[in-house]
Amino acid sequence: MNHWSLIFPTVVDYHAHDEITAEVILVHGAVSVKVDAKLDTGSKFCIFQPGWAAWLGLDLYSGVLQHIRTAAGSFPAYGHEVILKIGDLEWQTTIFFAEPENFPINVVGRIGFLDRLQVGLVDYEQLLYLGPYEA
Repeated sequence: MNHWSLIFPTVVDYHAHDEITAEVILVHGAVSVKVDAKLDTGSKFCIFQPGWAAWLGLDLYSGVLQHIRTAAGSFPAYGHEVILKIGDLEWQTTIFFAEPENFPINVVGRIGFLDRLQVGLVDYEQLLYLGPYEA
C-alpha cells in the first residue's frame, strides 16, 4: 500500500456556511477588499460580482471580455489582473467580474485558484486545507 503526504500551511473552516466558502482578499494597487467566495471545482474561472471591481478601482469594461457559459445560461465577464490572498498564501492572477449587476455569488474556480494550490478537503469536519502547488 502506498502512502502520500502533503503539507498544508493554511486551513479554512467553513462551518458557518452552507457551501465550501472561504474569505479571500483581492488586491489591486494599494486597495484591498475581503470577499467571501465559494469554491466551485466545476468553474473554469474565478468570477466575482461586478461591484468588487469598482471597490478595487477597476473599470469593469477595460478588462478582457470572456463569455462564460453555465448550465443555466451565459453571461459576459471581464478579466483583470489582481493579487489574490487566502490565509498565508498569495499570488497574482486574472479574475473575472461578471457584467450583470445582479450576479448572485463570488466563486473561485480552476484557473487562477485551484491550479495554484494543493487542496485537501475534510467535509465532515468542514475544513479546507490549502498549500502552494510546487512542481
